[in-house]
Amino acid sequence: MEKLSPAVAIYRPTTASDSSDIASDPALVIVATWTDASSTHIAKYITKYQELYPKAQILLIRNTTKLFFNRSSIGPAVQPAVSVVRAAVAAVPASAAPRSSSHILLHIFSNGGSSSAGSLYEQYATTATERQDKQFPRHVTIFDSAPSTKFRMSKAVAFFTVGLSPIQRMIAAPFLYLAAAGYTLVLWLRLAADIQTRWSNHHNRPDLVLEARRTYIYSDTDAIVHPDDVEQHAQEAEKAGYTVRREKFTATAHVSHSRKDTARYWEAVTSTWDRSLPRN
Repeated sequence: MEKLSPAVAIYRPTTASDSSDIASDPALVIVATWTDASSTHIAKYITKYQELYPKAQILLIRNTTKLFFNRSSIGPAVQPAVSVVRAAVAAVPASAAPRSSSHILLHIFSNGGSSSAGSLYEQYATTATERQDKQFPRHVTIFDSAPSTKFRMSKAVAFFTVGLSPIQRMIAAPFLYLAAAGYTLVLWLRLAADIQTRWSNHHNRPDLVLEARRTYIYSDTDAIVHPDDVEQHAQEAEKAGYTVRREKFTATAHVSHSRKDTARYWEAVTSTWDRSLPRN
């Protein structure tokens, strides 16, 4: 993949798409990773998309702990993705680009991916010229283990203890709960805005997001993102006019649903895309 910035990279297939590919496959797949995702884990999803849509460009947006908690940094970090999106949409032939067509598939992982995508929407709008659309182009969204709609202490502690041994977790937990309690107080006093609420709200704003349909893939046992948050977000999306599908897994871990049932996971992805295509 060609690196455009520390957070953004692009894969461009060597073979050009013909008109039939453009009509049925995404011109661009955007993968917005979870926070501090390893290259090994990311590669599994990139490889799968190359298999599913071999002539699609793949835009990778990585998220880190530093970016997630620093709004002033995440915007500039994802900004190189804006020109890729605009170019991909502009390259679609007019015959294959009616207003009802989607040419982008956006795959969001966890709250890290949610914040990256939300920031991409912002950058797309704020960098638009007078002749360019401010609304993010019509697309399909896959939410994997996302989003959280509000800060939860237990989920925050789970996030910061990922990868620790049981003993390390036991030692760290009291300090993390103390810090989480302090942050909860800050939010209650309205001394700061809840970043999870902010980013999750962006996905349900028709002024920012032109979307064909979306699917939420989540679990009843996710240690980091509560299923109630996902379901609340889905309900709010429906009220805002979005077409929603819920794919709830049982006993699967955070961003690990594809491991439990690979066929079911990718069927949810591909069928969501297929149902966005115009019907003749």
